[in-house]
Amino acid sequence: MHAKSTKRGLGASLATILLLAGVAAFADGSAAVADPNTTTAVSAGPATYTQAVPAGAPSQYNQPLERCANGVNYPISGANPVLSEPVTTQFASNVGLSEYVTFSGNQYYGDWQFVFTNTSSEVLSTDCAVLVFRAPSGSDDHEYSATQQFGHPQEDYLEVPRGDGTSFYIARIDFHDVPLAQRQVAPGQSFTYQISGVPSAAISLTQIRDSLKLTADLSLTANQALVQHYGTNRLTN
Repeated sequence: MHAKSTKRGLGASLATILLLAGVAAFADGSAAVADPNTTTAVSAGPATYTQAVPAGAPSQYNQPLERCANGVNYPISGANPVLSEPVTTQFASNVGLSEYVTFSGNQYYGDWQFVFTNTSSEVLSTDCAVLVFRAPSGSDDHEYSATQQFGHPQEDYLEVPRGDGTSFYIARIDFHDVPLAQRQVAPGQSFTYQISGVPSAAISLTQIRDSLKLTADLSLTANQALVQHYGTNRLTN
């Protein structure tokens, strides 16, 4: 799932990520101040929804559970359609989630984490979910993690530069060879999507947060129309 030349395997187990707190208090007990490296959380999406449950077992590639296990590149000709679509300026989701963004690094290189919490009353499967967002151009690393057990995610991915120091990023999170439970996030639990690269003054952390639109796969159609529309590339594990 990485584009970095080191080809680190995204499927490798990750420890639960310790995230920066959204506010920090001074040692002398003065009022808390906002952490400039972490946004506040925003919410979107319904508290209840229906998500179809896929049939099949791990490694049964002709069954719906493994509908996103395999993929190909979908090249398109001409300008990418995302460049002519309305820019998302408020976090949007078709399932109940909260989201904040945290940055760690310096002016030369760093990591941006989109941190999502399932605010709905449903168990959410993130398999085949599509994320579209705007961030500094030139990300060379991107990955998925969750606070619950997960395994073998990979990715359909595309960066579309805007020419202003920022790019649109389109990513579909795809799992393979693991049970349904390792693709799910229970109510109150979190998952993250991270990109890495060189910061840019062209976009703020809050603008990055608000640019994101998440589309969960609720109907077992794998969000196939979206990845073909944007012309994503299938990355290795």
